[in-house]
Amino acid sequence: MSTKTDELRELFLKLSPVTTFTDRQEAGVGDVPTDEEVDDTLRTLVAEMRERFGLGTPLDDDDLVALVRGFYAGESDATLADRFDVAVETLVDARLSLQLFRPDDADAPFDLRDLLRLVEADADDATCAAELGVSEAVIRRYRRVVAARQTAQRESYYYPLEFESLLDADTDDELSAAREADRELFAEIKD
Repeated sequence: MSTKTDELRELFLKLSPVTTFTDRQEAGVGDVPTDEEVDDTLRTLVAEMRERFGLGTPLDDDDLVALVRGFYAGESDATLADRFDVAVETLVDARLSLQLFRPDDADAPFDLRDLLRLVEADADDATCAAELGVSEAVIRRYRRVVAARQTAQRESYYYPLEFESLLDADTDDELSAAREADRELFAEIKD
């Protein structure tokens, strides 16, 4: 108890003929939520994302909540894919749909700014592949990354920030750097 509480208790004991009392405490601002409360809030956020963005994934909302938890716990895509018994590519698509990014998502064999310019010019996969000297499969992969990052940026990274806050995730430096790189990348394309 705090010093003020102790002082008030002593004063009460001096002034009252009652020598015992029960101190009722209510949950206040800043209390740590339970795991169930966190999961409920994560489920609400995931459902909201599904409604807003049409998360095209075979994983249900409970799986997506577990994916968010696993991502912030540092689990790899392969580990998470094994847990949900899906292909790694399916897991990565779900992760990107949730606007959860890993540093290697941007490790393209070409400059992502070039892909972004082509995408904004409405170039199809074949044109992008020819221009950038890679396969269409590689273009599809990085097109998903660019689209997810654009959506996250448009939303001011609302959902990843909410996830981090709920899970008390310690990824501020890495994600802040990624967000700043995204801002620079997209600002450069728009200019």
